[in-house]
Amino acid sequence: VIAVGMITEPEQAESILRHRHADAVALARGILYDPRWPWHAAAALRESVVPAPQYLRCEPRDARGVFK
Repeated sequence: VIAVGMITEPEQAESILRHRHADAVALARGILYDPRWPWHAAAALRESVVPAPQYLRCEPRDARGVFK
């Protein structure tokens, strides 16, 4: 089951997954508006991500330290 629609905040997506309301969360407009939404979400949740090597040179300025 994939949750989609009106998911705008990282905490909202995390809650959906944590409470097992869905197996995955899909974003549409959020990603179109901010292609780095997953990185910003990780920073907001104080998590880190392992990016593909080509992204290591473009860590978001407003999410420093999010890359492992």
